[in-house]
Amino acid sequence: MKTAEEKRKLRRERYLKYYEKERARGREYFKENRDWILAKNRKYNKENPDKRKSVMLKYEYGITLDDYNKMFNAQEGKCAICKKHQNELKKTLCVDHDHKTGKVRELLCMTCNTDLASVENRLEEMTNYLNKHRKDVN
Repeated sequence: MKTAEEKRKLRRERYLKYYEKERARGREYFKENRDWILAKNRKYNKENPDKRKSVMLKYEYGITLDDYNKMFNAQEGKCAICKKHQNELKKTLCVDHDHKTGKVRELLCMTCNTDLASVENRLEEMTNYLNKHRKDVN
């Protein structure tokens, strides 16, 4: 009788041996059934928006839908920067996070989130530029 460790090792070897073949088969299946698969996914996502959002939040930011809702309620449904309410926006509030550490900060509207990202990525250069052209008031 094989031990659990031996079984795991054999499964892993089999997986690695047929990995490329299975990937190619999967790609071929998707190519042949692309429209049907995408339509099925769209239907599922439309019928289960909370599940889709929950999976995305967990995968992208490591938070649950409950965590998102708690943040949303704590911010009274408003962007943390411009204070626009969710009802005034076309899209839901984005989860702002530090791209280096992955730490979630707060919820922002799409405009503030993209503006913040561009400023955050070039903050030092922008600060140097402003300081270079700042007139001395003394």
